Amino acid sequence: MAKHICAICGAEVGLISEQKLADGNYICRKVCVKKCMKIFNKVEATLDSVNSHIEQLEFGTKAWNQIFVPLTKTKVKEEKLKRFGKNGELYVSPSTGLIALTENRYKFFIFGKSTVACVYRLADLYGYDYGYETVKNSEGKEETKHYCILMFRNTPGLYEVRMEIRSGEYEDMERYFNTLFGIQKTLRNIGNTIKQQTNAAKAIAEAVRAVKDGTMDETKAEATMDALNAAQYGDRTGWIAKADAALASVVK
Repeated sequence: MAKHICAICGAEVGLISEQKLADGNYICRKVCVKKCMKIFNKVEATLDSVNSHIEQLEFGTKAWNQIFVPLTKTKVKEEKLKRFGKNGELYVSPSTGLIALTENRYKFFIFGKSTVACVYRLADLYGYDYGYETVKNSEGKEETKHYCILMFRNTPGLYEVRMEIRSGEYEDMERYFNTLFGIQKTLRNIGNTIKQQTNAAKAIAEAVRAVKDGTMDETKAEATMDALNAAQYGDRTGWIAKADAALASVVK
């Protein structure tokens, strides 16, 4: 039976000990697969995306330990974390502009617990949607599993997350994120929505004029896209500044 070489560590792997990637490369299950989150889809991944995810997880775990762990113990109301997920594995930190997806690992059964994490900028969360599937449990009975699909931009590695949630939890998540980004159409946020839509309309009009008179340049084009994004996704400027400042403080 043919043997392959792990494209990351160089170990020789066989049928049982190998993980084939979408681009035809192989990685070892004993070491390199374990460097990835379980939620990360190795079958559809390429070697580049696996390497990016491993780097993402290494830095994210440092950010988790240095930024999030102290905040799990804070008594300051403005610094408290919001948790989501069936097991509470998603942590949102509005005070730092960051969001962490965690995974607990154990050396033996329930002993030797450690936590790894992917840490994202809240500003890069551009999609959250609901999904579900019907499966049979250990007793052979059908049950429904509920999921939230989170999509991040500007994120090498794990940028689409399919996270299991509790029944009815998605509505709370959607409401929470919409409120954070100022895109919820309620009496509380309608003023922000109208302002962003007005700014987008002005930006489009100015872009049209610039194209006609030949003065359109990269700066004006970027400003137009920023206005359009703010109208659709909310103004993320403040979130970007918070997150970048927090990530810059992580000791590598």
